[in-house]
Amino acid sequence: MRIHSSFISRIIFAAAKTIVCLGAITGINSIASATRAQPAPLHGGVRDGWVASLGAKKISVVFKQVPIVQVLESISQKSGVPIQALLLDKPAGSAGIDPAITIDLAIKDMRNREVLEIVLSQASATSQNEIRWQTTQSGIEVGPKSRLLRPSAMERRIYVVADLGFKAADFQPPPLQNGGTGGGAAPPPFTPSQQDARYQKLKSLIQTTVETDVWAESSGGPCTIAIFNNTMIVIAPDFVHRSIAGNPLIRATTSPTSQSTH
Repeated sequence: MRIHSSFISRIIFAAAKTIVCLGAITGINSIASATRAQPAPLHGGVRDGWVASLGAKKISVVFKQVPIVQVLESISQKSGVPIQALLLDKPAGSAGIDPAITIDLAIKDMRNREVLEIVLSQASATSQNEIRWQTTQSGIEVGPKSRLLRPSAMERRIYVVADLGFKAADFQPPPLQNGGTGGGAAPPPFTPSQQDARYQKLKSLIQTTVETDVWAESSGGPCTIAIFNNTMIVIAPDFVHRSIAGNPLIRATTSPTSQSTH
Protein backbone atom coordinates (compact mmCIF):
# COMPACT_ATOMS: atom_id res chain seq x y z
CA MET A 1 0.00 0.00 0.00
CA ARG A 2 1.36 3.42 -0.95
CA ILE A 3 0.83 6.26 1.47
CA HIS A 4 1.43 9.77 0.24
CA SER A 5 4.42 11.42 1.93
CA SER A 6 2.48 14.60 2.71
CA PHE A 7 -0.11 12.54 4.55
CA ILE A 8 2.63 10.93 6.66
CA SER A 9 4.12 14.34 7.44
CA ARG A 10 0.73 15.62 8.61
CA ILE A 11 0.35 12.63 10.95
CA ILE A 12 3.85 13.14 12.37
CA PHE A 13 3.21 16.84 12.88
CA ALA A 14 -0.12 16.19 14.62
CA ALA A 15 1.56 13.66 16.93
CA ALA A 16 4.35 16.13 17.73
CA LYS A 17 1.80 18.82 18.49
CA THR A 18 0.00 16.47 20.90
CA ILE A 19 3.24 15.60 22.67
CA VAL A 20 4.15 19.27 23.04
CA CYS A 21 0.73 20.09 24.51
CA LEU A 22 0.81 17.12 26.90
CA GLY A 23 4.32 18.03 27.95
CA ALA A 24 3.26 21.61 28.68
CA ILE A 25 0.27 20.46 30.72
CA THR A 26 2.40 17.94 32.63
CA GLY A 27 5.00 20.63 33.31
CA ILE A 28 2.42 23.06 34.63
CA ASN A 29 0.83 20.41 36.85
CA SER A 30 4.26 19.36 38.13
CA ILE A 31 5.13 22.95 39.01
CA ALA A 32 1.79 23.44 40.75
CA SER A 33 2.18 20.19 42.71
CA ALA A 34 5.71 21.07 43.77
CA THR A 35 4.58 24.53 44.84
CA ARG A 36 1.71 23.23 46.93
CA ALA A 37 4.01 20.70 48.61
CA GLN A 38 6.51 23.36 49.69
CA PRO A 39 5.41 25.69 52.51
CA ALA A 40 5.83 29.42 52.07
CA PRO A 41 9.02 30.76 53.69
CA LEU A 42 7.20 32.95 56.20
CA HIS A 43 4.85 30.22 57.34
CA GLY A 44 7.42 27.44 57.59
CA GLY A 45 6.09 24.20 58.98
CA VAL A 46 4.43 25.78 61.99
CA ARG A 47 1.78 28.06 60.48
CA ASP A 48 1.00 25.68 57.63
CA GLY A 49 0.63 22.98 60.28
CA TRP A 50 -2.13 24.93 62.03
CA VAL A 51 -4.14 25.11 58.81
CA ALA A 52 -3.54 21.43 58.05
CA SER A 53 -4.66 20.43 61.54
CA LEU A 54 -7.87 22.45 61.22
CA GLY A 55 -8.75 20.56 58.06
CA ALA A 56 -7.53 17.11 59.10
CA LYS A 57 -10.37 15.90 61.32
CA LYS A 58 -14.16 15.87 61.19
CA ILE A 59 -16.09 16.62 64.34
CA SER A 60 -19.68 16.76 65.53
CA VAL A 61 -20.81 19.59 67.80
CA VAL A 62 -23.96 20.88 69.44
CA PHE A 63 -23.92 24.44 70.76
CA LYS A 64 -27.08 25.87 72.31
CA GLN A 65 -26.58 29.53 73.16
CA VAL A 66 -22.98 28.84 74.18
CA PRO A 67 -20.71 31.91 74.64
CA ILE A 68 -18.38 32.27 71.68
CA VAL A 69 -15.26 32.06 73.84
CA GLN A 70 -16.29 28.61 75.03
CA VAL A 71 -17.13 27.58 71.47
CA LEU A 72 -13.67 28.57 70.25
CA GLU A 73 -12.08 26.72 73.18
CA SER A 74 -14.03 23.61 72.18
CA ILE A 75 -12.86 23.81 68.56
CA SER A 76 -9.32 24.35 69.79
CA GLN A 77 -9.44 21.24 71.95
CA LYS A 78 -10.94 19.07 69.21
CA SER A 79 -8.47 20.23 66.54
CA GLY A 80 -5.36 20.54 68.71
CA VAL A 81 -4.81 24.05 67.35
CA PRO A 82 -4.33 26.98 69.76
CA ILE A 83 -7.05 29.58 69.07
CA GLN A 84 -6.80 33.08 70.51
CA ALA A 85 -9.92 35.22 70.58
CA LEU A 86 -9.17 38.94 70.25
CA LEU A 87 -11.78 40.29 72.65
CA LEU A 88 -13.42 43.68 72.85
CA ASP A 89 -11.57 46.18 75.06
CA LYS A 90 -8.67 43.80 75.70
CA PRO A 91 -6.50 45.80 75.79
CA ALA A 92 -8.74 48.72 76.73
CA GLY A 93 -10.24 50.62 73.82
CA SER A 94 -9.33 48.00 71.22
CA ALA A 95 -11.74 46.47 68.73
CA GLY A 96 -12.59 42.85 69.36
CA ILE A 97 -15.16 40.11 69.70
CA ASP A 98 -17.91 40.79 72.22
CA PRO A 99 -17.70 37.85 74.68
CA ALA A 100 -21.46 38.14 75.20
CA ILE A 101 -22.07 36.73 71.70
CA THR A 102 -23.59 33.25 71.88
CA ILE A 103 -23.59 30.49 69.25
CA ASP A 104 -26.49 28.20 68.43
CA LEU A 105 -25.27 25.43 66.15
CA ALA A 106 -25.64 21.67 65.58
CA ILE A 107 -23.25 20.02 63.12
CA LYS A 108 -22.34 16.41 62.40
CA ASP A 109 -19.16 15.15 60.72
CA MET A 110 -17.70 18.43 59.53
CA ARG A 111 -14.05 19.49 59.50
CA ASN A 112 -12.85 21.82 62.24
CA ARG A 113 -12.01 24.56 59.75
CA GLU A 114 -15.53 24.55 58.31
CA VAL A 115 -17.07 24.56 61.79
CA LEU A 116 -14.86 27.51 62.75
CA GLU A 117 -15.89 29.48 59.67
CA ILE A 118 -19.60 28.82 60.31
CA VAL A 119 -19.19 29.97 63.90
CA LEU A 120 -17.46 33.16 62.78
CA SER A 121 -20.13 33.78 60.14
CA GLN A 122 -22.82 33.51 62.82
CA ALA A 123 -20.85 35.78 65.15
CA SER A 124 -20.38 38.31 62.33
CA ALA A 125 -24.12 38.40 61.68
CA THR A 126 -24.87 38.82 65.37
CA SER A 127 -22.37 41.62 65.93
CA GLN A 128 -22.75 43.18 62.47
CA ASN A 129 -18.96 43.22 62.37
CA GLU A 130 -17.00 40.98 60.01
CA ILE A 131 -14.94 38.47 61.99
CA ARG A 132 -12.12 36.47 60.39
CA TRP A 133 -9.32 34.10 61.41
CA GLN A 134 -5.67 33.97 60.42
CA THR A 135 -2.54 32.06 61.30
CA THR A 136 0.19 33.28 63.62
CA GLN A 137 3.39 31.68 64.84
CA SER A 138 1.59 30.55 67.99
CA GLY A 139 -1.68 29.31 66.48
CA ILE A 140 -4.85 30.87 65.11
CA GLU A 141 -6.18 34.28 66.05
CA VAL A 142 -9.82 35.25 65.64
CA GLY A 143 -11.09 38.80 65.58
CA PRO A 144 -12.74 41.61 63.62
CA LYS A 145 -11.13 42.57 60.33
CA SER A 146 -10.15 45.99 61.66
CA ARG A 147 -7.91 44.34 64.27
CA LEU A 148 -6.47 41.69 61.96
CA LEU A 149 -5.45 44.51 59.60
CA ARG A 150 -3.04 46.01 62.16
CA PRO A 151 0.40 47.01 60.79
CA SER A 152 2.26 44.19 62.60
CA ALA A 153 0.09 41.60 60.83
CA MET A 154 0.94 42.82 57.32
CA GLU A 155 2.95 40.42 55.15
CA ARG A 156 4.46 40.88 51.71
CA ARG A 157 3.84 37.94 49.42
CA ILE A 158 5.07 37.68 45.86
CA TYR A 159 2.73 35.94 43.42
CA VAL A 160 4.22 34.67 40.17
CA VAL A 161 1.79 35.63 37.40
CA ALA A 162 4.02 35.19 34.35
CA ASP A 163 1.79 32.39 33.03
CA LEU A 164 -0.98 34.92 32.49
CA GLY A 165 1.27 36.71 30.01
CA PHE A 166 2.06 33.54 28.06
CA LYS A 167 0.26 32.80 24.82
CA ALA A 168 0.46 29.24 23.53
CA ALA A 169 1.58 28.91 19.92
CA ASP A 170 -1.08 27.92 17.40
CA PHE A 171 0.73 25.12 15.58
CA GLN A 172 -0.34 24.54 12.00
CA PRO A 173 0.23 21.43 9.85
CA PRO A 174 2.65 21.68 6.91
CA PRO A 175 1.18 22.47 3.48
CA LEU A 176 0.09 19.62 1.23
CA GLN A 177 2.50 18.86 -1.57
CA ASN A 178 -0.31 18.79 -4.13
CA GLY A 179 -1.55 22.24 -3.22
CA GLY A 180 -4.29 23.16 -0.79
CA THR A 181 -4.08 25.52 2.12
CA GLY A 182 -0.63 26.11 3.53
CA GLY A 183 0.38 26.09 7.15
CA GLY A 184 0.24 29.35 9.06
CA ALA A 185 2.91 30.79 11.32
CA ALA A 186 2.38 30.79 15.05
CA PRO A 187 1.02 34.08 16.39
CA PRO A 188 3.45 36.28 18.31
CA PRO A 189 3.32 36.27 22.14
CA PHE A 190 1.56 39.04 23.99
CA THR A 191 3.22 42.43 23.70
CA PRO A 192 4.35 44.16 26.92
CA SER A 193 1.30 46.42 26.79
CA GLN A 194 -1.02 43.44 26.35
CA GLN A 195 0.67 41.64 29.25
CA ASP A 196 0.27 44.70 31.46
CA ALA A 197 -3.40 44.97 30.55
CA ARG A 198 -3.95 41.33 31.57
CA TYR A 199 -2.14 41.86 34.87
CA GLN A 200 -4.16 44.98 35.61
CA LYS A 201 -7.36 43.02 34.98
CA LEU A 202 -6.19 40.41 37.47
CA LYS A 203 -5.39 43.14 40.00
CA SER A 204 -8.82 44.68 39.52
CA LEU A 205 -10.50 41.27 39.81
CA ILE A 206 -8.83 40.64 43.17
CA GLN A 207 -9.74 44.08 44.50
CA THR A 208 -13.39 43.64 43.54
CA THR A 209 -13.83 40.05 44.78
CA VAL A 210 -11.44 39.52 47.74
CA GLU A 211 -12.22 41.47 50.93
CA THR A 212 -13.24 44.48 48.84
CA ASP A 213 -12.95 47.02 51.67
CA VAL A 214 -9.27 46.46 52.52
CA TRP A 215 -7.52 47.78 49.38
CA ALA A 216 -5.84 51.17 49.35
CA GLU A 217 -6.63 52.03 45.73
CA SER A 218 -10.30 51.14 45.71
CA SER A 219 -11.40 51.57 49.33
CA GLY A 220 -8.71 53.47 51.20
CA GLY A 221 -7.72 50.39 53.19
CA PRO A 222 -4.19 49.38 54.28
CA CYS A 223 -3.60 46.58 51.74
CA THR A 224 -1.83 47.12 48.44
CA ILE A 225 -1.16 45.32 45.14
CA ALA A 226 1.68 46.19 42.77
CA ILE A 227 2.70 44.54 39.50
CA PHE A 228 6.41 44.30 38.76
CA ASN A 229 8.40 42.14 36.35
CA ASN A 230 5.75 39.42 35.89
CA THR A 231 5.01 39.25 39.61
CA MET A 232 2.22 40.58 41.77
CA ILE A 233 3.40 41.97 45.10
CA VAL A 234 0.66 42.03 47.73
CA ILE A 235 0.95 43.53 51.20
CA ALA A 236 -1.89 42.26 53.39
CA PRO A 237 -2.55 40.10 56.46
CA ASP A 238 -2.83 36.32 56.30
CA PHE A 239 -6.62 36.14 56.00
CA VAL A 240 -6.49 38.21 52.80
CA HIS A 241 -3.63 36.20 51.32
CA ARG A 242 -5.50 32.95 51.94
CA SER A 243 -8.33 34.13 49.72
CA ILE A 244 -5.93 35.17 46.96
CA ALA A 245 -3.77 32.05 47.07
CA GLY A 246 -6.87 29.87 46.88
CA ASN A 247 -6.77 30.55 43.14
CA PRO A 248 -4.88 27.61 41.53
CA LEU A 249 -3.62 29.86 38.72
CA ILE A 250 -1.43 31.80 41.13
CA ARG A 251 1.71 30.49 42.80
CA ALA A 252 3.05 32.37 45.81
CA THR A 253 6.16 32.77 47.88
CA THR A 254 6.16 34.97 50.95
CA SER A 255 8.38 37.20 53.02
CA PRO A 256 7.53 39.47 55.96
CA THR A 257 7.44 43.26 55.77
CA SER A 258 7.33 43.79 59.51
CA GLN A 259 7.27 42.00 62.82
CA SER A 260 5.54 38.63 62.62
CA THR A 261 2.08 38.36 64.12
CA HIS A 262 1.87 37.00 67.62
